[in-house]
Amino acid sequence: MSPAYPSAWLLFGLMFAMAAAHFLSLPWHRLATVAIYSVPVVWCLIILRDRIGLLSKLNGIDVGFAAFVLAVLISATFLPGPDENGAVSKYIRFLPFMMITPYMLGRLMDLPDLDLFARITLFAGLALLPLLVFDRLSAAERAWRLPIFGLDHGPLLVGGLLAPLLLALCVRVLDRQQTSTKNHTQWPLIWLGLTGLVTVFLVLLMARGWVIASMAGVAVVSLSMYTRPLALRAGLFAYVVAVVALTLAVLPASSFYSLILTAPAPAPVTEFCPILGEASCQPFRDGVNSVAIRWVMYREAATMFIDNPVWGVGAARFGECSCTGPGWYPHSTILQGLAELGMVGGGLLLGLFVFAAVTLVRPLMAARQGENEPTHAFVLALFAVFLAIDQVYGNYFMAAGTWLMLGIAASLRAHAGGVEP
Repeated sequence: MSPAYPSAWLLFGLMFAMAAAHFLSLPWHRLATVAIYSVPVVWCLIILRDRIGLLSKLNGIDVGFAAFVLAVLISATFLPGPDENGAVSKYIRFLPFMMITPYMLGRLMDLPDLDLFARITLFAGLALLPLLVFDRLSAAERAWRLPIFGLDHGPLLVGGLLAPLLLALCVRVLDRQQTSTKNHTQWPLIWLGLTGLVTVFLVLLMARGWVIASMAGVAVVSLSMYTRPLALRAGLFAYVVAVVALTLAVLPASSFYSLILTAPAPAPVTEFCPILGEASCQPFRDGVNSVAIRWVMYREAATMFIDNPVWGVGAARFGECSCTGPGWYPHSTILQGLAELGMVGGGLLLGLFVFAAVTLVRPLMAARQGENEPTHAFVLALFAVFLAIDQVYGNYFMAAGTWLMLGIAASLRAHAGGVEP
């Protein structure tokens, strides 16, 4: 009855289910997606019945989260204007599945659950690798960025497990507890080899956002496990960076990654939709450079916030004044919060992120950390990865990973940070 199991199901279950359907040549129906995301909701309610006592100590993160959900609901209900194409109502239906449930699962976790979640991530990620190899070998095309498991956005789903897997492996490499095992001279090399292999997979995945977020996560692991030798931590980070660089050097499609350096193009601001003017939509019409497209969406979100600083343009209404059209979002949870909810909701969101980061760092700074340091380092690094990736692909209605980490932060704050007495 550990919340670690439904949490892993929520984050990774859809990917494995779609992989199975692809390999078995089964059609995928929308009801299957609803069923998969309904499982952790029911599972959470069952666990909540047994662990309701863990909610007896509410804290600032709990209050901030409830206030943010309320701000979203009020914005969606009372801000004027028609709900074009049902975009607002569609995203509101995501709240129980992708926001409230992951937060509650994290809130119900304790330290043994966090350690179990890290191990589930490790084993699930390692199980994914042969599936990726088989999918690649069985693909009819030989283009570099192939659909994975038959999905055009498959690389984004897969990256959501490979990045946490990389963090779990880095923690294993740095964890000196393994040196007490019988094969202490061999196991560190095996973990190090797997770390390099997963890094290669991430780069070949051609999901640039996950590569960037993973590097941030590896840096956090290297910095946070400060009781380990500095040379070991610095060497691990340099090793991962070197593997990325070498993989890019031999990758024929490395020019795809060079587009990350695309500079934002100037666009005149007008009072008409799209908010930056019709000329700003040219990258969308070209459709070949998603980095240039993101620069436009980021500037659109910033302009919406400047024009509507208190309440924003309304929850799930970014697309109505964007080149994207109704139902779209700026691919940054922070900018989306500010643009759609103004300083009220966006400020709450930023405050939650800062509060959670401070809470997750605090146990690592404790003098008596004991054997919990690897678990805390993994959780902090995973929070950094999800927060970073949400500024590339994110939508706060669907940021299940980040809401899970905020729930974990609230749990640690409610129970003295999980530091051993």
